[in-house]
Amino acid sequence: KNLLPWRGNCHTYDAHVPLTPWDGKKDKSTKSGVNLSASFIEKYKDILDPDGDGTVDVAGGFHDAGDHVEFGMPENYAAATLGWGYYEFRDSYVKLGQDDHIETILRYFNDYLMKCTFRDEDGTVIAHCYQVGEGNNDHNYWCAPELQVDGTIVATASCAVKRPAYFATTETPASDQCAGAAASLAINYLNFKDTDPAYAEKSLKYAKALYDFAVETHTEVDDREQGTPRATSLGYDGGFYPSSYDYDELAWAAVWLYYCTEDYDYITDIISVDETVTTEKGSHPYTGY
Repeated sequence: KNLLPWRGNCHTYDAHVPLTPWDGKKDKSTKSGVNLSASFIEKYKDILDPDGDGTVDVAGGFHDAGDHVEFGMPENYAAATLGWGYYEFRDSYVKLGQDDHIETILRYFNDYLMKCTFRDEDGTVIAHCYQVGEGNNDHNYWCAPELQVDGTIVATASCAVKRPAYFATTETPASDQCAGAAASLAINYLNFKDTDPAYAEKSLKYAKALYDFAVETHTEVDDREQGTPRATSLGYDGGFYPSSYDYDELAWAAVWLYYCTEDYDYITDIISVDETVTTEKGSHPYTGY
């Protein structure tokens, strides 16, 4: 299925990220573990660590470019855009004999997004892992990903390669990351609903749950300098691929969920206004995305 047969497995040890909070180091490039609090881990350890080995499995996904970090924003958007292309031009993929290959890629992307979304017994999201690895640490060791093994020592930086995991939770929100993942999963539903309905329905359930979680954890403050609200619930990026706000991801996900469900509430989320307030010109303040 991989069109580059000379490549091998890499970062399989991401299946055993220590389920321990940051070790207290101020230098983010040398930390390991997870960005979760000890109390959060204790509360949800049965969901995060079902086999009880003290680690969390977030192996899989895609690297960005020459980096070996799984950055959430490029990964989410690449997954959604590839899915969108297949949705729009499926006949062309079939004509060229590339439909099986694109479906393999789309499943790999979206299976990983679902794997990294941890839900309780009611289906409510409690955590979503959106980044594995640390940009500044990773960039100290330029190599093939297969050679970046657990414990690799970076001579120039006198430290080992670290692959911490970043999670969106109610304590550490990342509404932009969750909404981006929701959009990809919603598109995945559309692409597989006629050929693999069970898989499509699973994708849609995760898309809805992630969107709801993104909306729930979205926060903002008034930015007096810009005269507009500013999102305060954006995920960590370490200075790589930052998101300026989450309204675009929220709207992006809402539109695709509307296509999936024909539930107009998703469109209302985008275009809503406050009809209880009327300006001097007779308009209502815009409250949508």
